[in-house]
Amino acid sequence: MNWELSAAPYLPIHRRRMRRRRIVFAIVALAVALPAYLYYRHVAAESMGTRVFDEVESSVAESYYDPSYHGHVWQAVAAHYRPLIVGATDVTARYDALHEMLAVLGDSHTIAFSPLEVDRIDRRPDAGAAGALISPIDGRQVVMAVANHSPAQRAGLHRGDIVVAADAELGPPGTLKRYALRDPVTGKLRHASLRLAPAVLVDDPRGPDVDWDVASTGVGYLRIGSFPEAIDDVLGWAMEEVGKEPALVLDLRSNPGGMLDAVDDTAGMFLSKGTLVVTGWRRIHWFGPQRFLASDSAGVHYAGALYVLVDDSSESGAETLAAALQSYHRATIVGVKTAGKVMGVDLEEPLADGGLLRVATLDMIAPDGVRLEGRGVTPDVVVVRTPRDVARGVDPQLRVAIALAQQAIKD
Repeated sequence: MNWELSAAPYLPIHRRRMRRRRIVFAIVALAVALPAYLYYRHVAAESMGTRVFDEVESSVAESYYDPSYHGHVWQAVAAHYRPLIVGATDVTARYDALHEMLAVLGDSHTIAFSPLEVDRIDRRPDAGAAGALISPIDGRQVVMAVANHSPAQRAGLHRGDIVVAADAELGPPGTLKRYALRDPVTGKLRHASLRLAPAVLVDDPRGPDVDWDVASTGVGYLRIGSFPEAIDDVLGWAMEEVGKEPALVLDLRSNPGGMLDAVDDTAGMFLSKGTLVVTGWRRIHWFGPQRFLASDSAGVHYAGALYVLVDDSSESGAETLAAALQSYHRATIVGVKTAGKVMGVDLEEPLADGGLLRVATLDMIAPDGVRLEGRGVTPDVVVVRTPRDVARGVDPQLRVAIALAQQAIKD
């Protein structure tokens, strides 16, 4: 039999099968690609304001931790602000309206950052910085630190100055920023002005995230300015030096918080591994809470007397840590009541115009069952620090903590 001739009648069948497969594949590809193309065309036709509004509105609607939105009808709130956001004449007006809309929710962590704010946080050259750290003290905004060689230093801003009035903090390099400042010692009012410099060229006035020293005989000092990722190695280095002292002062003042894993790593230096640090509840309670536990990642355990400094600019993770140490009677908290800005955020969404949305997805509860948002941590020993103290370089809170530590060593 001639096998080539005998196979010939089957070739048309094979070709028909292959043609059908190609047609089916083309239909499937078209079914996938056409909606994507139409969606792209639809999005491209929308204004930037519309795209940003839709992203913010839908993310909050789907992920916000409180399904009742604190008693507000979210759809009605969004409908009210939609024309203000979509019709905003510029980016500043758009984010002013977004801030107003999200402020209705009344929590500390649901916020939209403008593209310029994102650039400043990331210390990019197209964002301007003054180089001054301004924090609240007893309801007043006070200059707490000034970076060397910064516009703020050249303009004559000093530690302890009370900020009576100031232009908006944000702006590109070269933006004029004016201050009305009151000297905390003399009470005299003066004015200062500066031009913002590229953020990448201005040192952070807060200094390093982690700093340490020996404060007094037998008393170590560990300052944590924020909780960045991979803090465990630095904590290990710090405690190699100050962890040998029988007492330790942990300074969490002006700490805005940060990564919860870093908080857990820090807690693990003072609490047993696996100890509950804080509990987070999402909007759907069926699956139970998310529990954050002390970690031994730093490879250090400190058993000495512990004194924790806090103030009204200690926020978020700093409050979580202080609350846990207080709940277990592991530390004496010294200073003034913390900010009460404690929410969990596991949704950070880049926005179409370069901004960033953060949505509070977790309501944080201390180990003793106390809700921390809006409440904060009340110190065991209340010590007030005034702007005059800051100006004179006097730190009564640290002084009291050291005195308590020295007394504990004697006892």
